[in-house]
Amino acid sequence: MVELSSKFKLPSFIEPLAEDGILLGSNIMLIGLPGNGKTILCENFAKSCFENDIKCLYVTLDKTTDDIKYNFRSGGIDLDDEKNKERVVFVDGHAWLIGKSQTKYSISSLSNLTELNFNIFNASSELPTPFLFVLNSLSPLTLYNPDGFVLKFLQLLFARLKELGCISIFVVQDGVHKPEFYNTLEYLVDGIFDMKIGEHKGAIRRYLRIRSLSSVAHDTRWVPFNIKPDRSLELHFGSDEEG
Repeated sequence: MVELSSKFKLPSFIEPLAEDGILLGSNIMLIGLPGNGKTILCENFAKSCFENDIKCLYVTLDKTTDDIKYNFRSGGIDLDDEKNKERVVFVDGHAWLIGKSQTKYSISSLSNLTELNFNIFNASSELPTPFLFVLNSLSPLTLYNPDGFVLKFLQLLFARLKELGCISIFVVQDGVHKPEFYNTLEYLVDGIFDMKIGEHKGAIRRYLRIRSLSSVAHDTRWVPFNIKPDRSLELHFGSDEEG
């Protein structure tokens, strides 16, 4: 088991918000409305991990694996290339809606949480620890399962990933669940990253903040950011837009 007192240095674009990094074994909830940039943030986390020889287990429930690969390729990393294809192991929880998946780890229905857990467990056995775990997004699970079942599934998964010392990001859509669901999630996770879209001087602007992060000092202000043409993120610290 990875020493949980060890810390993971955050990607450089977000590092000023938590300069000491985050503890290995932390489960982070990333919440925001559609279009806020949650998937791109996960992608940038993964790229930072690749630079540190940390691999990724990516569970995709909202998009196909081809969509995720296309996003990475647009950002300069071809996951089908020989040197990159072992950097990410996918669990495909979306393709069952449109046909059989070509991915090694896939499920037959989101209503079968046991099958999903089994695939995640098997996929994780392929990766050295610690690895980056991304579940994008957990919100579709509640379309096919009662909230209580989903929360129990997540609690067990959180515990497993913490034991492995993983850096874990769980994407959740804002405004689609009951308040009790969000409250329980906030209780279970180790940190919460918020994303939102606002308006500044007549232009649409995206914002990010670390609302909470266990056991490490962190800045909780809202910070505006841009998505650059190469899909990297650029935060504007010291801007008069900060909250």
